[in-house]
Amino acid sequence: MSTSTSDTGEPLPLRRNREYMTWMTGDLLLEAGGGVAAFAFPLVTLYATGSAEAVGIVGLVEGLGVLGGMLPGGVLADRVDRKRLRLLSAGFGALLQALLIAILVLGAASVPLLAVLAFADRFRAGVLGSASGAMLKQIVPPAQLPRAFAINEGRGAAIELGAGPLGGALLALHLAAPSLLLVLGQLSALVSTLLLRGDYRPRALDAPGTTVRADLREALRWAVGQQMRLQLLTVGALVNFGLNGVLLTVGLQLAIVGMAPARIGLLATALAVSILVGALIAPRIVEKVPSGAVVLVALGLLAAAAAAVPFASGLIGYAALYAVMGIGLAPANAAIQGFLLHITPTAMQGRVMSLNGLVALGLMPLMPMAAGWGLAHVGPRTTLLVFAGVCVLALAIAALGPHLRRVPAAPLWDAHARAEGLSTS
Repeated sequence: MSTSTSDTGEPLPLRRNREYMTWMTGDLLLEAGGGVAAFAFPLVTLYATGSAEAVGIVGLVEGLGVLGGMLPGGVLADRVDRKRLRLLSAGFGALLQALLIAILVLGAASVPLLAVLAFADRFRAGVLGSASGAMLKQIVPPAQLPRAFAINEGRGAAIELGAGPLGGALLALHLAAPSLLLVLGQLSALVSTLLLRGDYRPRALDAPGTTVRADLREALRWAVGQQMRLQLLTVGALVNFGLNGVLLTVGLQLAIVGMAPARIGLLATALAVSILVGALIAPRIVEKVPSGAVVLVALGLLAAAAAAVPFASGLIGYAALYAVMGIGLAPANAAIQGFLLHITPTAMQGRVMSLNGLVALGLMPLMPMAAGWGLAHVGPRTTLLVFAGVCVLALAIAALGPHLRRVPAAPLWDAHARAEGLSTS
């Protein structure tokens, strides 16, 4: 009997699914440290180098590390035991953060060193980190995927509630303090992974062997053949670039004018509160409301708030707009990510997720460069207007294309996928 089902064969509630809870605990502790470190690292670079353009350079190299590791990571996740990859990811992650701590404690931080470590860590995450997400469909029954994604969104938002203020407080102690928290998160993820009992090999032992080239060709043919996925990935790439560009530009500008990191972190808390509220209502929304409509409403709120940010001032004004930007993110992510996971074959999860990520994050290496250059040369308002314009463009593409609009509520996903010729194996 599966550990995810009861004696009657019915799916266990997620809270009683031991394997899911063990998997989620590792991700929770890792994300807690990662959230603090992600908030702090651009400020660490700014304070260590004294240059906003240095933040852009390091961010560009960091983003290239993510993209460079994605395709190899996707292939590995579909060829190698995913539990083993998750262990390697946590171990190497802890080691790289320990090196960053040593550099910061010794006062030896420089743009080249920070860039090399950032590249190595994000390359590590790209190559090894995709295995963890690919495991989810092996842990959670298909009917529970939307709820699992909603829980993940809420968990992330709850962490972000404290990530900004805690990151700011840790930075006040020492530039290396946020990285120490991430080391503890990586080690916790390693321990939780050792406690997993399931079989997380992506293929059966008697499955025929394939080449890496054939694996990539199969995944690419499958993903590109779905116009809805292509539309969604284009929208995702633009949203990631525009939204994160707005957030980074505001944070850097406030740091440049001398605002304390702990106060800047309150903006991340405002965004997280909004996302958490959205996550609490996401399961019911995904069950009742067509997924395409959920995404369009979320994008509309995001675009409207992003367009207003360049004209806002003060923490309260920014916080209110951050709340509007965040309220629809959890329901939209739960709907679309759940649907994509539902229609993607288990044996192809790693490759398809990596291809999705490669497109969705393809513009991200340019984002910190654009923010840093914009602040240095054209000023914060113009820079923010450019990023807001990208969010508006994402909304237009989502609204004008027919494929995303047609995705129904979660109970009808299977029927819709079959009618549209999408795989649900």
